[in-house]
Amino acid sequence: MVRTRRGARIVLLDQDDRILLVQHRYDGVIVVTGSQVRELFWVPPGGGLEGDEDFFQAARRELLEETGLTEVEWGPCLWTLDADVRWGDEPLRVHERYFLARARGAEAVTRAHLEPDERQAIVEHRWWSLAELVAAEATETLRPVGLPGLLAEVLAVGGRPSGEPRALRV
Repeated sequence: MVRTRRGARIVLLDQDDRILLVQHRYDGVIVVTGSQVRELFWVPPGGGLEGDEDFFQAARRELLEETGLTEVEWGPCLWTLDADVRWGDEPLRVHERYFLARARGAEAVTRAHLEPDERQAIVEHRWWSLAELVAAEATETLRPVGLPGLLAEVLAVGGRPSGEPRALRV
C-alpha cells in the first residue's frame, strides 16, 4: 500500500522579490519520475500536515517552525503538486500546495523553532533573486522542478496572480 503525504509550502518573497529557500540534507535516496535527487536540495519552507490541519493552517505553522517568521502577508495558493515519488525504500503519493506570502518587515530568519529532526535535515536558509535562481539551476537541485520559471511568472504579475492554482509536474 502506498502512503500519502499531504504538505504545504510557502513561496515567501521579500521586499526585493527574492524568494526564501531552505537547503535540506537527505542521506537516503529520493527518486522523482526516474531521476534521483541529490543529497542536498533547495525547497521553499514547508512540510506535512498534522492532525486535522488544512493546507493553509499547515503553511502558517510550518513557516513559523522553519523560519520563525510571523509578519507576512498571505496570498493565494499558487501551485499544486500531486505526484508519486520514492522516498528511501518507500513509495509515496505526495499532495502539496504552495502558498504565496510576502515578508512585511525585516524579521530575521531563525532556527529557534525547528523540530529536532529538522535541525539535522535543514542545512541553511537563503534568500534568492530570480537571477541567482536561474544561474544556480545548472548546479543546484531546486524544487519544485522549474522553480526559476515559475517564480518569473509570479513576479511578472507583480506577485498578484489570479485564477486557479497551476498544477505542477515532477
